[in-house]
Amino acid sequence: MCCTGMGQIVPQVNFLGALYCRVGMIDACRRFVSLDRARRALIVEAAVATAAAFLGLRVFRYLTLRRLLERAAVWLGTTTPASRSDAIDAVRWAIAAVGARLGPATCLVQALAADAMLRRRGIAADVRFGVRARDGHRVPIEGHAWVECDRQTIGAATHQPEFGAMTR
Repeated sequence: MCCTGMGQIVPQVNFLGALYCRVGMIDACRRFVSLDRARRALIVEAAVATAAAFLGLRVFRYLTLRRLLERAAVWLGTTTPASRSDAIDAVRWAIAAVGARLGPATCLVQALAADAMLRRRGIAADVRFGVRARDGHRVPIEGHAWVECDRQTIGAATHQPEFGAMTR
């Protein structure tokens, strides 16, 4: 088995397949190293927050995890962004970049990570939950989570307008 650098595992068929896999990982490393220091720090912070949210959801109840992430944001200290909108855009970019490469980064995991990163920057955000009906599917309803901040959506929000928000 081999990782493509995009969070996907594919079987190694032959030497050329293995070589392609290593080139993909090297390519991802080169892209990471080519980022400026602030962007690399954002990626690392987003990866740690995503991992903490993923593992935390398996160990703690949701509200307990939210409180722990809020305490961690206070304990780590706040960072001073250049502007509020720049900080929101930076967090959105980092969460999207990490979420695209980590398989277990579901919408809820991404929403919790984005919320923790925004709170660390002193920006209040709201985690929203929504559902939508699905006619003709095996599962009649589908759930989704996202973060709203200054009327902007952060996280896995590809189909967010289709979901009716349950929380406000």
